Order: sequence, then structure tokens, then C-alpha cells
Amino acid sequence: MILKFLDELRESVLLGDGAIGTEMIARGADITRGIESCNIVCPEVVLKLHEDYVSAGSIVVETNTFAANRISLAKRGMDSQVREIITSGVVLAKRAAGSKAYVAGSVGPLPKTEGEPLQREEQVLCFAEQVGYMLDAGVDLLMFESFTNISDICLAVACARALTDLPIVAQMAFGAGAKLADGTVPAEAAKQVVAAGANVVGANCGYGFASVSEAVKAISKLGVPASAFLNAGFPEQVENRLFYKSSPSYIAQRSIELVGHGARLVGGCCGIGPETIKIIASLLSTHSESKTQSAVVTITQPVNVSAEKPVRTAPQMPGPVIVELDPPAGVNMDQVIAAARQAEEFGVSTISLADNPLASIRVDNLALAGIIRHHVSTPIILHMTSRDRNRIALQSTVMGAHVLGLESLLCITGDPVRMCEDTSTSGVFDVSSVGLVRLVSEFNYSIMNQGTDRPPVAIGVALNPNVRSIAGQITKLKRKIEAGANFVMTQPVFSVERYYMLRDAMVESDVDIPVYLGLLPLLSLRNAEFLHNEVPGIVIPDNIRQKMDQYTNVEDQRKAAMDIVIDLVGKLAKDITGFYIIPQRNRIDILEPLVEETLRLVGRRH
Repeated sequence: MILKFLDELRESVLLGDGAIGTEMIARGADITRGIESCNIVCPEVVLKLHEDYVSAGSIVVETNTFAANRISLAKRGMDSQVREIITSGVVLAKRAAGSKAYVAGSVGPLPKTEGEPLQREEQVLCFAEQVGYMLDAGVDLLMFESFTNISDICLAVACARALTDLPIVAQMAFGAGAKLADGTVPAEAAKQVVAAGANVVGANCGYGFASVSEAVKAISKLGVPASAFLNAGFPEQVENRLFYKSSPSYIAQRSIELVGHGARLVGGCCGIGPETIKIIASLLSTHSESKTQSAVVTITQPVNVSAEKPVRTAPQMPGPVIVELDPPAGVNMDQVIAAARQAEEFGVSTISLADNPLASIRVDNLALAGIIRHHVSTPIILHMTSRDRNRIALQSTVMGAHVLGLESLLCITGDPVRMCEDTSTSGVFDVSSVGLVRLVSEFNYSIMNQGTDRPPVAIGVALNPNVRSIAGQITKLKRKIEAGANFVMTQPVFSVERYYMLRDAMVESDVDIPVYLGLLPLLSLRNAEFLHNEVPGIVIPDNIRQKMDQYTNVEDQRKAAMDIVIDLVGKLAKDITGFYIIPQRNRIDILEPLVEETLRLVGRRH
């Protein structure tokens, strides 16, 4: 079967089937427990759809197992039925295919849990289980589809190749500009998935015909058999349902164009039904090039290709003294611009701009960064939370920061929206802080592919040492580092012991990353009590509040607090990358002694 499928693919263009999910919905299937559950909930509907595709001319029929993995099914309470659902899916497809079509085991990307990808070990187990059950049930080949990240699909393909010699088709969803979400271009993607064990490489879903077409052209030039499964255009939402407006004849014509560009396996994805497949079959039968084209060489074994990646320019790291500014609550920029100028005069290495701190309404910090750039030359760290923006808006913000030439981004979750005065406000949280780091890291990789001479942004992350057990913070920090983090900025620390606890935990866990220790000059005893009792992430030790309580005058309390911070800097300056000073209410005027002493002790200016 291996050689038969690959030989047939070399000699002629093979026609796949179309969508399963959108067709099952259109046919009134019970999908309350997921599309894949239909294999056991309403198998007759699944069987009829497969039969309709075979009757329409499909030579390759995919099983209804795209999301039949343990993690996805667990969300529907069906994780104990993984084998049953997959086995039934294969049996139904084989029954419909008979001797007329190949049965391809469909495998999609694994879902995220709490906004984060699974750990690599768990991914391997999930893919191995899903593929193993398909092999046991007797699929003719495997088809991985709709992957948007090159590392994910390479891992999936490698898992499968370790289990079988059956043909593997690896399809990815290329976005605008024919690139994956992580910036990988089709030719590079093809090299990597073939090295992982794929025999056929292609595109499905993605950013319309243009992205699929560019991908097919690039893949075919490498001598790799290409596949292409188009969507029926972009969906339109009407009364909470998605409709695809492209006509069957239009999609069929575009599919034939893809054959002209080198596609050897064509079919349909979302919005494509048997009617469209039938028209494609008719056009293929009269398309002479589909019978004579032989420029593509079938690869039956993984080729030994080197996955060359662009040389990465090192990001510009922050200098030793970071000072934070809050965007104003109103539209008058005078005070914050004056603060930025004063910070530069003091010799501050980097200015960081908060992002709606405490979920309060402030001027957009990206816009503020652009304004400040006109007045000072000090590098800027832009805080970016996942609380207020969806993935699209986050990517736009990253692009905007790059266009403005900002040096760094601090990727954080953001203060909870319950702190906002408007109770109808809700958080977005498309990604967690780890996912946000990964998003920025993927952007950095993509601009390196474009050959830009501007360095990538440095990626900062937050860490709170003021917790009873630091282990959880270190575990999450390691995940952020794996995702691409370059440096850490901590919540305010008020004792040497607290820093050493963090340092020892990092050393013990073999975590090596530059740390900028948070410093918070207190304005008064009342201010200290408020921060300690009401602001999340800030813990002010009793001895500091007691020392401030010795003074009745606010200025004396403030001086005592500043002396404590300066003493802390003196004890830690030689043991740390830098300090992150957080002036309350943008009170830059009180920072000059602290900044001067810090720069003197650290011994480096930006």
C-alpha cells in the first residue's frame, strides 16, 4: 500500500475529500460532544458523508478523527473512549472507501490547556496514542493537517514515523504572506517536516487561495510532492453560524490552478462538500497536465536536509537601572514627558511604560512610547498584558513596537479586571504570559527571516519573589525561558534575604537569566500600609513599616524608606544584573540619589 499510494501520486493527481466538521453540522448531526463523537453517537451520518465523497470522486478519504486525542475529548468528558472513537472512525471510512479509495487517518494539532501548549512529553504521548489506534484499525496513510507551528508538526510527524512506515502527509495552515504563525516560510517548513519523516507536504485552511498557492509553489520546487486543500473562502457569521460564500465552481477552478503549480493531492477543507469535490473530479479528468506532469519526485524516505535558520541578532538588553512610568489617566502628556526627560537627565538606563496598571483606564502605552521617543533617546520597555487584547491585537501591538524601534517588551498577564471601576468590563486572556512570550518570540523569528537589520525586541517577564514557596514561580519562569524570555523583572523586594532566596532557588533549578530586582521607594507610612494590604504582589516586611512608624513627619518616613532601598542596592549591586525602580505617581523628583548610587555601585551606564 505504501508504494502503491506514492507511485500513484507520482503518476497522477489524486483527489481527496472535503470538510467533515462543517458538513456534519449542515447535515444536522448531534455534535454536542464534539464532531469526533459522531463516530459512535451517529455513525450513520458519518458513513453517509464518506460515501458521498467516494461517489463524488474522492480517491483519499480522511477519518473523522481530527481532534480525537485525549486532551480534546477530555473537555467533552469522553477521554475514556479515545480508542472506541478512533477505531469507529477508521472502520466507517474503510467501509465507505472499499477498494475505491485510500483511508487517511486525520490528525490535528493538540489543544492548549489554560491557554498554554502541553509539555513536549505529554504531546508525544497524545500523538502516539492517537496514531497507534489508527494504525491498529488499519488506515492506509496518515494525514496531519491545520498545524500553524513548525515545531508542533515536526514533533507529530516524528512520533508517527517512529511507529510506522506508512505514507505521511503533513499539511500546515499558512497565514498572510504564506508564513506559519511562527514566521516559518513554506520551503523551510517543507525541509523540516520531510526531515521529520513526511512523504508529502502541503497546505490546508490558512489565509485563502493566495497563501496555499504560494506554499504549493515553494514546496514543489524542492522536489517534494505537494498537497493542497482549500477552504471555501473566508467564513461569514450570520446569526451565530458560519457560512462560506465561495461557489463550488470557483473553488474547483482554483484547485485546478493549484495542480498547475505542482499539487499532486488536492481536496477541500472548511466549507467544501461533496458537490465541490464532484466538480473538481470532473475538471481533473479533462485536465491533461494532471496526467502528464512528472516534474515532482516522490520521496518515500525522510531526506537528510539541514533545517537552516537565519542567524539571529542578539536583542538589546536593558541597562542596569530601569525606571517605570505610568501612562496618564487623562490626555495631558506634559507631566509624563517631563518625567521621562528628568529620568534621562538622572542617567536612567531604560524607561519602562506600564500597561493600564491595576486595570485602570490610561493612555495607551504604545502611543505614549511613540510620543516619548520624540523627546528622549532612552531605551524603552513596553509592558504588554494579555488581559485586554485578543491574539490579533497582541500581534499588532508587537508589530507596532517593532516599527517604533522599541527595544524591549515585558510580557505579563495583567492585574485582574475586577479591579476596574466598570463592573461590566471583562478580560480577554487569549494567551497567558507564557503564550505571550511565545508570540513575541515567534515574531522575532519571523522578522529575522525577512532579513531586517533591526535587532529583535528583548523579551522580559515578571516574577514575584514575595511568595511563601518560590518553587511555583521558578517552574513558570522555566517555561517562559523555554518560550523565549531574555530577562526577568521582579515585584518590589525589600530585604536581602528575599533576594537570596530567589537566587538560591534559581541556582538549584539551573535557571540562568538576567534579573532586574524591583525597588519601590515608599512615600509614607500610610502609603506602605496601603500597598502591603491592598495591592497584589507587594509584601512590605513588618520591620520596615515599624521603622517608618518611628517618625511622625511624612518627609522623615520617606527618607527612612529611601535609606532602606539604597542600603539594599549597596548589598546586592555586585550580585545582580540591574534594578527596576518603580516610582509611585511618577515621582521622578525623589529618585536622583537612588539612581546615582545605583549607577555608581553597579558601575555601568547604558
